[in-house]
Amino acid sequence: MAPLSQKALRLLSVKQLLRPHISVAWVSTYKAVIFDMFGVLIPSPLPKATEWEDKNGVPRGTIGQAIRTGGDGNVWRKYMRGELGPEEFVEAFSRDCSQIVGFKVHIGSFHSALTSDSMTRPLTVMMEAVRCARAEGLKTAVLSNNFLLLGGRSYMPLDPSLFDVIVESCRVGLCKPDPRIYQLCADRLGVSPQEAVFLDDLRFNVEAAERVGMRGITVRDPAQAVKELEEVLKVPLSGFVPGTRSVRQTQQLPMDRLAQYLNSAVQLPQTGPITVRQFSHSHSNSTYLLSCGGHQLVLKKKADTEALRKECRLLTALNKVGVPVPDVIAHCEVPSVLDTAFYLRSYCQGRVFNDFSLPELDADEKKCVYEAMIQTLCQIHRVDPETTGLADLRERVSCNSGGFMEFEVKRLAQQYKAHETQPIPAMNRLIEWLLSHLPEQQKATLLHGSFRLNNLVFDSEKPKVRAVLGWSLSTVGDPLVDVAFCCMSQYLSPNTTQPGNKLASVDIPSAEELFELYSKAMGLESIPHWQFYMAFSFFCQAVILQANHISSLKVTAGTRDIEDMAELAWVFAIKEGFRIFNAVPRAAGS
Repeated sequence: MAPLSQKALRLLSVKQLLRPHISVAWVSTYKAVIFDMFGVLIPSPLPKATEWEDKNGVPRGTIGQAIRTGGDGNVWRKYMRGELGPEEFVEAFSRDCSQIVGFKVHIGSFHSALTSDSMTRPLTVMMEAVRCARAEGLKTAVLSNNFLLLGGRSYMPLDPSLFDVIVESCRVGLCKPDPRIYQLCADRLGVSPQEAVFLDDLRFNVEAAERVGMRGITVRDPAQAVKELEEVLKVPLSGFVPGTRSVRQTQQLPMDRLAQYLNSAVQLPQTGPITVRQFSHSHSNSTYLLSCGGHQLVLKKKADTEALRKECRLLTALNKVGVPVPDVIAHCEVPSVLDTAFYLRSYCQGRVFNDFSLPELDADEKKCVYEAMIQTLCQIHRVDPETTGLADLRERVSCNSGGFMEFEVKRLAQQYKAHETQPIPAMNRLIEWLLSHLPEQQKATLLHGSFRLNNLVFDSEKPKVRAVLGWSLSTVGDPLVDVAFCCMSQYLSPNTTQPGNKLASVDIPSAEELFELYSKAMGLESIPHWQFYMAFSFFCQAVILQANHISSLKVTAGTRDIEDMAELAWVFAIKEGFRIFNAVPRAAGS
């Protein structure tokens, strides 16, 4: 595959079009929360030390005294800084404890107790606070005085994916309360100390953090510490649900009126207060998760009543023919409830893969997930718009003799021109090319409109799609538009040096392989012109970038980003041009 131009590689901001974007709409001084590990995220070792001392006939406080004696150069500190291995530490620390009590003590079993099962269980209230903080757009870090195990591994019983940064004393050669380790953690997070909150169960470690400018919280009771952290951050840190965040102040719902509606319209049993969270996808400010008495519903607001009716009708029709979509429970167009139309649907629990490289899965599981994605898309495209009452979705192109693709290219070109701030030659060239290379009209099918991996909810245990979300752009048209759209993630990674390289290198099917999977599942011989549809998809995204640039939405882009996207589309246009040229019959002897 030919390398892209340098322009086409600058796609860091563009990736937000295909990935969830969490915007910190609330104003906060703080951008990061830094957690100690022992005594904050996992149990404190102090009770374990007392238990060991009692069990082994060692006076209480011996281990604590050995830890404190000798200052910065004592055995414990050296072990925490990674200057001693575990065997050296056990021998030297046993000697220190023996000198304190006046008889021989061997602390090998205490060292083992530090990594026992009871010490590996994260504290639930704190881990939920970590997840909630991340859902609000805050960075999180672990800053721990930690030690090495045999083999050179550090003791880390936490899920590293929940933290942007993990700083361990045994890895960096510094221990709390050394001010340098706090600054190092802040630097790695990309924040100033004044923008970070630090939690530790030892007051002198908290005081050291405060001296470098951090806001400190001493953890004596984890639940109480979380409440204090909530007051500092001004966001709730409990009730976490994946993919959601707390409701922004400007987007609160009138709960009294909503509760009355729920009670009368859907007979939701109110065994307690209704809790509300907001879905954190960039385009989901109008979508909420309602929880009450073990029941969960999704509420979606739409100012456009016709669009709301269309979406409800679409989901209802698809549900009847077995397409995995949420159940529509009710819809309301009475403005006195929420001041705008809305509908309620079932909440589908499961896995949503926001990282398209699927790092948590092995190679076979990754393949199965992508195959399930394509099989689900085929299921959608097999739906008959006529018999399901959805044929009217194609009305907007009925008067267009050139077919769906010509209509779409012209419509998007017109939209682009309406938002154009300065000429971008790459876009003008691309528009001309698309209009002169329109493929043969495909059989029209139901289109999802924004079909991609993170619009699917998978079963928690197996690679089966439980629900397809995000139907607001659904229409009837060329099905290959959907296929190309779900392949775009293969080319929009900010760290790739060639299109498709990053995902292909981690056992993810390439775009060409996904098109092949689709063609086989749909009984097509092949899709030779698949690169036209890829070029068209990137053209669509360039148009969206232009509109966002004008309206100053959260997903921002300048003309340079738009040109980059057009350049990426042009890569596929060139490939399609070569394919067409090579397919032309040659005269004999030529």
